[in-house]
Amino acid sequence: MSASRPFGRRQLCAGALASTLGLFVPRVASARGRTTASGRISLRVPWPIGAVDPHRLDDGFAAIFGDALFDTLYAYANTSAIVPSLAEADPEPEGSRLRVRLRSDLRTATGRPFEARDAAAAIARARSLGGRAWLADIPDPKVDGTSLVFKVRSAARLTEALASPIIAMLPANYSAESPDGTGPFRLMARGDGVVLVRNALAARGPAFLDEVMVHSAPDLASSLRAFERGTDDVGWLGSGLHEPRVGSRPFDFGAVGWAVLYTGRDALWWDAPGVAQRLCDGIDPSRLSHLALGPGWVPEAQQGWGGAPTTLLVREDAPWLVELARAIAATISRPSHDVTAKLVPASELVHRRASRGYGLALDVVRPVAPGALGAMISLATSDDRERAGDLALHPPRLGDVAARKTTRTLRCGVVGEIRVQGGRAQDITLVASPNASGFDLGASSRQPRA
Repeated sequence: MSASRPFGRRQLCAGALASTLGLFVPRVASARGRTTASGRISLRVPWPIGAVDPHRLDDGFAAIFGDALFDTLYAYANTSAIVPSLAEADPEPEGSRLRVRLRSDLRTATGRPFEARDAAAAIARARSLGGRAWLADIPDPKVDGTSLVFKVRSAARLTEALASPIIAMLPANYSAESPDGTGPFRLMARGDGVVLVRNALAARGPAFLDEVMVHSAPDLASSLRAFERGTDDVGWLGSGLHEPRVGSRPFDFGAVGWAVLYTGRDALWWDAPGVAQRLCDGIDPSRLSHLALGPGWVPEAQQGWGGAPTTLLVREDAPWLVELARAIAATISRPSHDVTAKLVPASELVHRRASRGYGLALDVVRPVAPGALGAMISLATSDDRERAGDLALHPPRLGDVAARKTTRTLRCGVVGEIRVQGGRAQDITLVASPNASGFDLGASSRQPRA
């Protein structure tokens, strides 16, 4: 992999358009003209929206909107090609080391200079959170002027590691409650929601849209109802509650993560590798179809819960997860082996999961990279970071398998996907992410109104 210059937002848009038209686009496409940037869209999602941390594997808001707010040193031009983003060019060999030069004059959305020391701090922060296993073979870099120097030899592996959304570039002393990045949008609070405002300082070019207004939906029906009556411009997971909105068009940009079931110490002998996935595989997908979990699966013989009566922990501020937890609990319960969904604050779920002090728990996991290996490392990290590091250093040959096939030796199981899909107003063009995971809001647009 090689590139002569960074990947800009215009190239992303050009690539998306050509992909739609079935045209070949070189790995680094040339810039092309476009209409004047303008337009606003509104939507609501059944996820918490008050904070965002792209270094956490369990951040649902980051899974959906992270690419709109943050950049990485390298980025996917498609599911296999990686190009420079905040990096100036490909890593430069220097003996047994590789030098990554940052682009000059980088600034965050608040106008703060973004320098090599910020990039090093971001890598260290990512390692302490969701990126530990993914970076198992990548040592901390040395800051040398405007460069990061890594003691590694494989440029391909280094760029792959640094292209992960879990290794998002954040300024030092980053705050999830006051997010600041170099992406096409800046996140700000507004009323009872948040707004993604066009970032004129964006490293790869500002967004085409002026802003995206996001509210937290209290339930799954709220977004569909608001879209059907024309209050919102995007319907999450559908095109209307009772019937499709007139003139609306569907979109489906794939999975940005998974809903994952965990067994804990309170499950006793049911807290064993593979149990959680067997429970998930025994659920008839038709019981969960209203939650848009992605492709169905052939259910195995329904095993159900065989342990003592227990609770299924789920964070109370994520309506989509809450509804899924209740559906799972009702499906896997058996006489004298009842499972009850229990809503807890997000902080309590984090604490209980860290101590494994629960019977069952439901949470979010984001992928660190496309493909089966990225899925396995993400899921293993969420289960056991030490073991995940071993898997990353000695990866198995997986081939092209579904994420739910990678958890047979883990204490977690994939219930289904978290997908970016639904309906949109006819004058809105939503663009798929280059790595086929979610949408690229920065390259999305709205037709100007006469």
